[in-house]
Amino acid sequence: MDELEKIKAAQSMQDYIHLHINESIALDDICKAAGYSRRHAFRIFKDIFNKTPFEYIRALRLTNAAQRIKNEDNSNIIDVAYSVGFDSHEGFTKAFKARFFGVSPSKYRRHLPMKYMYFTPSPVLRSRLLRNSKEYIEMAENQRTVTVTIVEKQARKLILFRGKTATDYFSLMAEIGCDKWEVLVAHPACGLLDNPAIISLPPNLINPGTSKTVVGLEVPADYSGEIPQGFEIIDLPAFMYLWFQGLPYEDDDWYGYAHGEIYRAIENYKPELYGYAFARDEAPCFGYGSSAKNGTRDLVPVKPVKA
Repeated sequence: MDELEKIKAAQSMQDYIHLHINESIALDDICKAAGYSRRHAFRIFKDIFNKTPFEYIRALRLTNAAQRIKNEDNSNIIDVAYSVGFDSHEGFTKAFKARFFGVSPSKYRRHLPMKYMYFTPSPVLRSRLLRNSKEYIEMAENQRTVTVTIVEKQARKLILFRGKTATDYFSLMAEIGCDKWEVLVAHPACGLLDNPAIISLPPNLINPGTSKTVVGLEVPADYSGEIPQGFEIIDLPAFMYLWFQGLPYEDDDWYGYAHGEIYRAIENYKPELYGYAFARDEAPCFGYGSSAKNGTRDLVPVKPVKA
């Protein structure tokens, strides 16, 4: 089985789950959607999503329940539990508190805690094929202007969530889900220094058994506020960076093109011509995402070099 066939099988299983998420889902039906035996289908699913089908379904149902509890003031919690596939109030409350949100459903309704784990996976096929999309191919022929500015980041701290094996955005999101990003967007410190970022760590900041790529939020050096459940905080020293800034774009669906534009600019840039050298092994690289209004922004660490 080649990679594309594997991804298509995972997409078929993902589509089946989302289509029937409010119904009773038989594991054999998930496997039939993929067209493979139970053993083979389960192996594919776990490899792509880093969850078993049962874990995926439970995470999705608890997320749907949490969003209903938070957004529908008059909803009865036991009715919500039944509607998302739980057989009892006790089982729902235990899963809700112990495995995801850290508080009971009723407390969650009154106050959104720092620990919450919305599970909002993207279609796996679209994510995996984006890097080979038409936008990326067109980029080589229609390169736009990317501005480059030297900036110095002062000493600060970084609130981060580590994966296990992720090496880029796509593998990180497949491994940890999108909810960790949402946690940082909702964090009270978001915007004090900057927005959340996908970060590539240098070797000295990678813990054994954890990923090179993480999601994180920079906060002031004297920050002493709350750290979300499962996250950690580390110190970052002052360092010089090259700020690569792409132009805004009109079509929201062009974000793949916009990211590729930045990647190509970084790949082709020669900092030595201006007295610097890339220093990816000494400080983190930051990718701050992309929007049609603001374009794409990436920061790459550099250090001065002798002429």
